[in-house]
Amino acid sequence: MIIKKLLLRDWRNAGETRLEFSDSVNLICGDNAAGKTNLLEAIFFFAAGKSFRGCREKELIRFGCDQSAADIEFVSGGAEKRMGVRLKKNERRRFYREGNEIVRMSEFLGEFRSVIFTPDHLDLVKGSPDGRRRFTDMAICQSFPRHIAALSEYNRLLIQKNAHLKGDITVPELLDVYDERMAALAAAITVNRRKYLEQLEKAARTVLDEMSEHTEQLSIMYVTQAEGYTAEEIRQSYLSMFASKRAAEIEKRVTLCGPQKDDFFIYINRRAVRLYGSQGQQRSAVLALKLAEGELSKSLTGEYPVFLLDDVLSELDARRRSYVLGRISGRQVIITGCDPGIASALGAGTLITVKDGKAECSYI
Repeated sequence: MIIKKLLLRDWRNAGETRLEFSDSVNLICGDNAAGKTNLLEAIFFFAAGKSFRGCREKELIRFGCDQSAADIEFVSGGAEKRMGVRLKKNERRRFYREGNEIVRMSEFLGEFRSVIFTPDHLDLVKGSPDGRRRFTDMAICQSFPRHIAALSEYNRLLIQKNAHLKGDITVPELLDVYDERMAALAAAITVNRRKYLEQLEKAARTVLDEMSEHTEQLSIMYVTQAEGYTAEEIRQSYLSMFASKRAAEIEKRVTLCGPQKDDFFIYINRRAVRLYGSQGQQRSAVLALKLAEGELSKSLTGEYPVFLLDDVLSELDARRRSYVLGRISGRQVIITGCDPGIASALGAGTLITVKDGKAECSYI
């Protein structure tokens, strides 16, 4: 997977922007708040269908403008491909592939794949369960786009069921319908998450073992309310839970069980990193997860994704920086930073200088 070109119009603080990327290393350099991360955000939008910052889409439109556009040209499986997105205030977003509009998100996801790592990803260790669920689901959707369909339908039904529970009268027969369909969707979501995290754990364990010079072993514990391992066992488990929680849900006026309660915990040498890990161990654990995400994408799809590193190298000590650079060698990497001198450590590639939202390309 190689991105060749990025074209932006009124995206964040960027006006008309056209960038061409090297197949290897690309360094985006500029002062803080110049717009470096905005470029990574635009690229990752094509992988996830949303901003990794968790912002609303209208915030991606340049201040004072009514609409924005982003287009990429990339190579996947030896074929050249084009994708586009159009955002307009007070209208739904529009996605395009080879110039044709795409209606279903599952047809958009999986075409372009990338892994992004920012300093904020330390929240995978220290942050809320919602952030860890979002990380897992975004990674799964890039390799298995149909996962987004199950998530979307489940979340839609969850909103509807909660609205019904908050009403003046609850209809048991309607709750039965919600619970039956939600249990099936919840089972599919849970199976996908468990399988992905099991594979991610294996890859991340290898990465951390190498990074720590064989002194630290990583493990992941997936936590879900459902019992069982197969989709049918999990579906039956959710049905039982919904039935047993019916009175409590009516009293509290909210759905009390489902995959919206899932979480996972990271351990190093059998100790919870969130509680007992040093800052260095927490950073290493997240690095291992993100690098493993790229390795897993390769094993599932046959090619490496594009690696996006947002001001990460400056946060690492010399040993971890050397390891990361060695690990991503030979793959396409797009890195942001404030120090153009770091280019010498990265080898040949493209230098993109950003100032006040304007970007210019040169060669390292």
